[in-house]
Amino acid sequence: METKTKRIIIGCCTIIIIILMIIFVDYQTIFENLQRISLTGIILFCITYTIAFIFRTYKLKLVFKGINLNPHYLTVYGAIGAGWAINELTPAKIGDIAKMEYIHQKEDSFPFSKCFCAVIIERFIDLIILFSITCFTLVFIYLSNISLSNQLNLNLFVGIGALIILIGFILLLLLFFKTEWVLGIIEKISPRLKKFIEKFIYRFVEGMKDFRKDTKRITWVFLLNIPTWFFESLTIVILFYLAGYNINVFIIILAQILTFFTKTIPITPGGWGVSEIAGATLISIFYPLIPTYENILSIFILDHILRIVYVFIYGGISTISINFKFKTFQVRKVKDVEVMD
Repeated sequence: METKTKRIIIGCCTIIIIILMIIFVDYQTIFENLQRISLTGIILFCITYTIAFIFRTYKLKLVFKGINLNPHYLTVYGAIGAGWAINELTPAKIGDIAKMEYIHQKEDSFPFSKCFCAVIIERFIDLIILFSITCFTLVFIYLSNISLSNQLNLNLFVGIGALIILIGFILLLLLFFKTEWVLGIIEKISPRLKKFIEKFIYRFVEGMKDFRKDTKRITWVFLLNIPTWFFESLTIVILFYLAGYNINVFIIILAQILTFFTKTIPITPGGWGVSEIAGATLISIFYPLIPTYENILSIFILDHILRIVYVFIYGGISTISINFKFKTFQVRKVKDVEVMD
């Protein structure tokens, strides 16, 4: 099947999913929740989301400094806007490539390979932090016995989930700080698997050799991730509470993190349908009756709509400001990125 045909099919399926989701929820429910949130809620949403992007920009700038490059703050801020806007139009995280190319175009002296490396390192650190926040949230839910709001005893499942996430968190930390050591162990088990993983994280391994030398900067990048994801998750917490739904904050944050993970799955552009349903389903497990599933799903739809409007305005201004042109990269070229510099 040709790439163009696949994109058309994915686009049509996404539109159908959105229509079915809105019909299931009932657009009137979405409109009523929007009225409850009001203009005040939308302004709070925008302020909170802006703060998250400010932290995200400074964090990525620190990563670049860790590999001996110093891009302008506005360049990084614009690149993130362009990347997030493209992520909402494409499956998986294609916008990350746009982010790399944006900085490469704006900063002429920056090799694309270095831009690629910095964004990969940032994403990897994001993954570590998301795993740690998820683990902490699950442990908190387990200890607070929040499952009493459900007739089912979910403590066992929450405890197992926390253990699995903790193991994943430890493995990611080892891969971050002891990359060569982990690859050496994998090679003993399966040389073929080692080659595959090394090929996948080729630029990451290369960049980490410089980045790991600056312990102070690594610490700051990790610390900045905490407020970044806090404000990122706070947007939907604001919407739920202003709409009048009394749901545990940690459950909402856990559901929001789940939507971030599902958006990386290359099924629909921007994770439409998949992310909202996943987040709403998680909350409904803990709150099966109040509020109803339709009401929960409507808040996730509203959150996604507001995010899209925000990043399209933000990304549109960023793209126009430097006449940014997104290039299509082949996998072969991404591997041998020096050819493109």
